[in-house]
Amino acid sequence: MRLLFFVAALVLGACSGKVAPTPAPSSGDLVLPTTVPNGRVEIVIKSSYANGKDVTVTVRLIPSTGTLRGPLEPYVQASGFAGTTIVKHLAPLPVTATAAKAADAQLLWDTTDDAGRAVPADDYSLVIAVLDDQGRRTTVGATLTLR
Repeated sequence: MRLLFFVAALVLGACSGKVAPTPAPSSGDLVLPTTVPNGRVEIVIKSSYANGKDVTVTVRLIPSTGTLRGPLEPYVQASGFAGTTIVKHLAPLPVTATAAKAADAQLLWDTTDDAGRAVPADDYSLVIAVLDDQGRRTTVGATLTLR
């Protein structure tokens, strides 16, 4: 009877929907986690970026159940006294993650606006969307600092 209980516990533990732990970020990287209905999204950024240099951001999708797809419709926006303005629409390269396997996607911003003009040093917001297999859409953001 104890053996049957032990085997049942092992089977239940194997089906618990656990996701592999997040790999440690590189030195100086910040991991910004956001909870979504079926897991979490992590945006991995630097504390600041050199203005005029490319900005690379990692988006990590970690569903605990089902799937997550993203980053969808990524853009960079500026905020000011007059409100927010979209500065640059980024090229999405969406990936799909499953509960069994997290997935990473890279976003690149060349620190120019949609017209190709260099942007000034300032704080900007990266905004992305993720979609789960239930059709739930979640917007996720992070601050990018250009110095």
